[in-house]
Amino acid sequence: MSESHESNPFLHQAERFRGEVERLIERLKDQGERALDSIGVRPFGVWHPAADIVETPEHVIVALDVPGVASESLDVQIAGNMLTISGSRPLLDAAAGNIVHAQDRPTGEFARSFPMPVAVEHDAVEAEVADGVLTVKLAKAAQARSHSIPVGSKPKPATE
Repeated sequence: MSESHESNPFLHQAERFRGEVERLIERLKDQGERALDSIGVRPFGVWHPAADIVETPEHVIVALDVPGVASESLDVQIAGNMLTISGSRPLLDAAAGNIVHAQDRPTGEFARSFPMPVAVEHDAVEAEVADGVLTVKLAKAAQARSHSIPVGSKPKPATE
């Protein structure tokens, strides 16, 4: 015999918990790592390069600050609606006998994931690094581009 939520408070709490987990999973699917930031679960000490995302009439452009990162160590992937950029910046080379007095710049591996604001063409993606900024240019899918629709008018019917 099954119990109702009213007679068993544990069932009610378990159902609420399941609902919260489902909402979190949906938020992660839709928002990528922004969802992690919103609930405060970003791991401490992980390098998190700053990024901008701009939508133009024809493209989505993602710019990521990656000074000191060699282009060979960058990996750009698009899967479905999610753009993922990963790479690494090497540790400061402290030769034997040298003393490092400060090391404020983040080093090591990073990965950033960004949901695209519109559908993009997976075969029309360009990526390049210049002056410490990785720029990824993604062509919008045809259905995501703005189209101008001409508005016509019908002649008025002749009145007798």
